[in-house]
Amino acid sequence: MTHIVRPIEQREFAAAKAVWDRCFPEDADSYSDFYFSRRTKAEYILAAFTPAGEMIGTLHALPYPLRFGGTLKRCALVTGVATLPEYRMQGAAAAMLRTSEAWLREKGVCAAVLKPDADIYGPFGYRPFGWHDCYRLDPVQLAHVQPAELLAPDAAHMLCLYEGFAKAYNGMMVRSLRYMENTLLEAEAAGGKVFVSKQAYAIAYMGEEEISLSELAGRDILPLLAALGRFGKQLRFRLPAGFSLPGISSDERMMFSMLCPIDTAALLADTGAESLEVLLSGAKKQNCTIEFC
Repeated sequence: MTHIVRPIEQREFAAAKAVWDRCFPEDADSYSDFYFSRRTKAEYILAAFTPAGEMIGTLHALPYPLRFGGTLKRCALVTGVATLPEYRMQGAAAAMLRTSEAWLREKGVCAAVLKPDADIYGPFGYRPFGWHDCYRLDPVQLAHVQPAELLAPDAAHMLCLYEGFAKAYNGMMVRSLRYMENTLLEAEAAGGKVFVSKQAYAIAYMGEEEISLSELAGRDILPLLAALGRFGKQLRFRLPAGFSLPGISSDERMMFSMLCPIDTAALLADTGAESLEVLLSGAKKQNCTIEFC
């Protein structure tokens, strides 16, 4: 099928939400309302249409300011790449990915980043970028750690913890207070709970037998994990590859993010990396992203 791919108009925003809700039914009850009211806008959405004008797929490219070598780069987070079930395997997602590079270049974006859930993005210019170590801990493994005192979640405190954590890496998002305020609202909309100590914070999803952490950051993480261990459930979380947790080893290493250079010269400028390969290798400074959208 021949697809028409173009940015949507404001009048088509509701149709884009309908596509999202059909493609991601687990989000339809609450999270998509939050996402479409606070995270995305019509100007961030590229869509695929049939020749008859039916919207059958969408790709969202959210503003994603990243810091490389102390320099702020205008990047985009590509997310929500999806096609209606009855139109899958007909090239709509590929058409959107191919079109997105020129679209983002026109916007002045120097690189796009995404969180791969399938091995399909390499042919569209995406390269492995950030790696995470994955952990599963039983509470007994934290018995020797003094649990942190838990505090009421506060966006300003969380932002301070995040900024301190982010300084160690290339490619971390430059966040604002408003972004952290939205993070608290987003966790609630998605059924999560935010736990904060003086030194760290975590976004947690409480299961019957385990607690899954979607974001964990701070200066001293083990005491917060020990506090969460009081729930008596296994803890599952990720940290940047090579992050040191004394006495605790990870289960596996996973590729967490991929990067597609849109304007390589602009991306490399003032980073200290003489080539894209050097930047992606992390030889100058380790690369990492932690946002999962």
